[in-house]
Amino acid sequence: MEGQDERLGLPSASNWHRHELCAGSFQLEREAVRLEQVAHKKSLAAASGQRQHAALAGQEVQLEGGEEASVAFLNERTLEQVERIFGTRDVPCINERRLWLDVDQKKALSGQFDRVYFTEKLALLIDYKTCWREPDPAETNSQLKVLAVLVGIALPSVEEIVVQIISGPYGVTEARYDLESLSEAYREIIATLRAINDPNAKFAPSPEACRYCPATMICQAYRDATVAPVAKLQITELPLEPGRASKLLDEVSMLRRLCDSVEEFYANKLQADSSFAIPNYAMVPGPQRRAVADWRAARNRLEEFIEPEWLDGLMSFSIPNVEKLLAKSLNLKAKEAGTKLAEILGELLSVKPGNLVLKRVKEQKAVALIE
Repeated sequence: MEGQDERLGLPSASNWHRHELCAGSFQLEREAVRLEQVAHKKSLAAASGQRQHAALAGQEVQLEGGEEASVAFLNERTLEQVERIFGTRDVPCINERRLWLDVDQKKALSGQFDRVYFTEKLALLIDYKTCWREPDPAETNSQLKVLAVLVGIALPSVEEIVVQIISGPYGVTEARYDLESLSEAYREIIATLRAINDPNAKFAPSPEACRYCPATMICQAYRDATVAPVAKLQITELPLEPGRASKLLDEVSMLRRLCDSVEEFYANKLQADSSFAIPNYAMVPGPQRRAVADWRAARNRLEEFIEPEWLDGLMSFSIPNVEKLLAKSLNLKAKEAGTKLAEILGELLSVKPGNLVLKRVKEQKAVALIE
């Protein structure tokens, strides 16, 4: 939910860990935006996360697939944590608000929290994670550090802030900030702000820092750390010495990110400009996407074929998860399970066209007709 416009082109909590690792990335990111060479685009996972965050904030939104079950799960876990920390579920809360840190009477940094519960002396700050990538734990999470400081400034009577990451796949992690640790976090944030705004801010490319950096396509330091070492690689067999193996894997992982960014850039260009064409490449439909409109109704039908206890054991309802249970229950192969699931669900299962993807295609050559 972090829009570039509402952040005013300034640093934000969601990118703070990258800024801590690589100070130069902030200014180069703005240059990438100016040049229209941004190295990432919105993914299906990101779109799903936005819908779920909107629903968690109480907005009216059309959820897809297993998103409704995921939102219900996250809300229930939240209320459990509220009762554990405050002793009651009846606590005032605020959803999705952007807060700002001013330095020298100017906006310098912002962050948008998902939900905050608070009393006069205690606050609970929650960050929801809806993807399957394991988040940094709350104890070391840079985004939560920034948000804790911003909430502490916004609620000056609060003496302790509990920060939590609540995730379906990975559960709950928690850290606590008292006034002393908030002061220390504030000093660290100010130091990072100075570093990233330094005209000579240093670059420190690494798999972690570069994973989601928007500036990788124009970053010379990134290319020096990826393309050059791999291009010069002259070995008859892969190294088994742990240190060399680790370094090679880091370089390959960063190079893969660069390759993905290049493909994303040209895919976006082809979709945005109908006059733009690349020989032998085109945007073609990807695999079809299946969705279940009503998982409650679907479950009623599935219980005739799958043990209810098995369905209860699912962390979230999704078509692949249910297909696996169906295959196990009826001793079917994967393809057979897909066909059987479609038969069971009937009109509850919809099939949507696949998203367009960039693919190499065979060049269409003119064919001469011989009479």
